[in-house]
Amino acid sequence: MTVDTFTPEPRISTFEDLVRMAEMDGPGTKLLVVLVKVQRHQQKTANGDYETKDGEGTLMPLMVRDFILTPQTTLNDIVREADEVSTDWEFLMTAVMPGQNGQPAPEDETEPHLTRMAQSLTTGESLESFAFFTRSGEPVRVQAEG
Repeated sequence: MTVDTFTPEPRISTFEDLVRMAEMDGPGTKLLVVLVKVQRHQQKTANGDYETKDGEGTLMPLMVRDFILTPQTTLNDIVREADEVSTDWEFLMTAVMPGQNGQPAPEDETEPHLTRMAQSLTTGESLESFAFFTRSGEPVRVQAEG
């Protein structure tokens, strides 16, 4: 009989879970964020009106930004800063970038990752490696169709 150990993947149930997991990467960890607007798809009804199709739409990046994670990092701070740029967003698309020797990655290394995140929204690439959250920090599943 062979017994293999199994370590389940950590579950991210809230934005705070993501921050706590990212902090395990050590000092200098960055949270990469894309603000996402959803342009809802419409369909014509039998009487000629248009109605919004639930759960369907085109995702559009509005802003990319990185945040150095600290124990004081909160969703409210990120939402407040995002709303200074635009209030017309629905989701935060996030990824984590570990620090290097306790220091945050420099901007010239961070920027290509942010650009790739934004491009993946517009090109229909897989979004599975990113975590999406509502304004209130609830995780949402987003998938590209193409």
